[in-house]
Amino acid sequence: MATKRPKRGGGSCSRCKQRKIRCDIGQIPGNSKCSACISSDAECIVSVKPAPDITPQAHVAELVSQGTSYIPDADLRRILLEVAQYARSLEKTESPPWPTTQESAQSEDQLDMFKIIKQFDSMKLDPDLMPYFGRTSHLELVNAAKEARDGPESLPLGPSKRMHLWLTPWERDYLTAKQEPPLQTFPDPDLLESLVSLYFTRINPILLLLHRPSFEQSLASGLHLTDHHFGTTVLCVCALGAKSSDDPRVLLEGTSGLSAGWKYFEQLQPLQKSLVFPITLYEAQTLCLSLCYLQTSSLTHGCWTLIGTALRYVQEIGAHRRNRFANKRVAEAWRRVFWLLVGMDILASAITTRPLATAISDYDVDFPADCDDEQPPGKPSLAAYTMAYLRLMQILEMAQRTIYLVKENDKPEGWPRSAVAAVDSALNAWLDTIPDHLRWDPHIEDPVFAMQSAMLYARYYGVQIHIHRIFLPSPTNKMQPSLHDYPSLAICASSARACSHVMNTLVSRGIFCYPHVLNAVFDSCAILLLHVWRGHQGGVSVDRIKCMQDVELCLRVFKVYQVRWPVAGALHDTILQLMGTTNLQLDVDVDAVENPLKRTAEETDLHSTNSVDPNMLFNSLPMHTEDLGAMPVYEPFNLGTGVWGDSEWVDAHDWAGSLTSVEELMSMLDKSTPGADH
Repeated sequence: MATKRPKRGGGSCSRCKQRKIRCDIGQIPGNSKCSACISSDAECIVSVKPAPDITPQAHVAELVSQGTSYIPDADLRRILLEVAQYARSLEKTESPPWPTTQESAQSEDQLDMFKIIKQFDSMKLDPDLMPYFGRTSHLELVNAAKEARDGPESLPLGPSKRMHLWLTPWERDYLTAKQEPPLQTFPDPDLLESLVSLYFTRINPILLLLHRPSFEQSLASGLHLTDHHFGTTVLCVCALGAKSSDDPRVLLEGTSGLSAGWKYFEQLQPLQKSLVFPITLYEAQTLCLSLCYLQTSSLTHGCWTLIGTALRYVQEIGAHRRNRFANKRVAEAWRRVFWLLVGMDILASAITTRPLATAISDYDVDFPADCDDEQPPGKPSLAAYTMAYLRLMQILEMAQRTIYLVKENDKPEGWPRSAVAAVDSALNAWLDTIPDHLRWDPHIEDPVFAMQSAMLYARYYGVQIHIHRIFLPSPTNKMQPSLHDYPSLAICASSARACSHVMNTLVSRGIFCYPHVLNAVFDSCAILLLHVWRGHQGGVSVDRIKCMQDVELCLRVFKVYQVRWPVAGALHDTILQLMGTTNLQLDVDVDAVENPLKRTAEETDLHSTNSVDPNMLFNSLPMHTEDLGAMPVYEPFNLGTGVWGDSEWVDAHDWAGSLTSVEELMSMLDKSTPGADH
């Protein structure tokens, strides 16, 4: 007969429950403890389960009345000791991320690797800092495969990375090398405040890059002293602001005004971007500002390349895509960076006739907001200039894509007349969209609006010259003779003269600004000289004196700006060289230079008695393309009435015939234009 198994007692003791082991309490004869508690000499306590029908109030009362049981100190000490020993054993069994023979190097390598991973993890917490990848990138293929494998609740990829292939030790050493940022030297507090104010008054209304309240708040908090990237942005602002300052502290010791701001600019390292992480906003702003400084220096010839590189940097962060950034303020800041670089790229590519770094089909980001940092009610927006300027640059890009074609097979029937007509139509439509406060008026009271208006119209006339210059014969432009009678010949001449008068008006009022429009003045001056050559060699009647007065207006602009901007002096010298080939002379002392920083609007008498009086400012300009084309190839402005003269129209066939003898001059313009990359 089988013996009966002893009945098990009521449940398990508290210690066995905690350790999750089998409890034999009540099964050991003569002992009320379980074997586990006996072996550890611990108190064996059995908790009594409440009755199923107990009320909540009774249950609470029972819990309160029960004594609290604690794990004995000896047991707690032993458990903690076991955990510590287990943790120490894990530390001794580490797995290095790549093969190495030095155990000490293993921990250092892992630490460096963890630093890099931590940086990536911090970027993941802020999507605005992550590199941008499009829909057809390899990363999107990997994400699609993960979702297909695991569904929407995708798990991370398995631990199959061989770290020595993902980041080699020598690459890791390069990335983690500690390079202390160079010590930055800022202007004295009073000078710093002045230079920042000059930048936001003279430069930023044209660039529309920095948000003034945010910038000044960060500056006041001393961020430039602790954040190296913001510090470089401040130095760039000082460098540009110094160009408009008459404080001698902005100059290098023992130098002229041409060195203004260089002591701040030379501290920059704008192109040393990380090979792993995308560019930061401060770095991007610094790159834009440094390009603006270089474009008007003696170091212009590399700007076209640097602009393309900068565009790649901001495309890596995704600034070219709409809705890329969740933070509205961050999104607006990146829009300003991107569109400033796009405008630079279009203009530099047009001047050099080189490919664009990005096309209009590559981006869908909106224009910057058409409102100022502080917008009082009823006051027009300073940002309206940027909107109009960017639309003009898009038309210039259209001209690059449709008029100046490289492949013969891309030239459709009717080219280039049809292409030029389409661009002309776009330009005429653009003129009608210019805001009222920026429409041409030589007496605009607000100096910032006057500056924006003059620069907008000067650039417009420069675009007209660029578009219609394709009909000018040159060694690189073997156009059919039948095309030389196109109205573009008159359009170039009229645009050149209008541009010279617009910029002279700005100079005559004592308004000094960022000179990014000087290349349009140079093109205008060259076109005017071509007309003088026509009369000199072609036997065509040209009012040489009036024509040279318009040339003097261009040179006057260069002379004002060359006090601080080296590129202006280079353009001035090139025009004088061209004039020397024709034995042309001016009735003005070309070496006389005034300081525009100390000149008032009334101190405008730069010419001799035979020169144009700059106070006689004309009130009207030829605007639309048909107006420019209907004007005589050369007929002087009547500055007193603001209208054109009534002299006889010059036959464009005669003009084209005379131009064949100046092909060398056109070739010289194509090859030796200073600042061709700005």
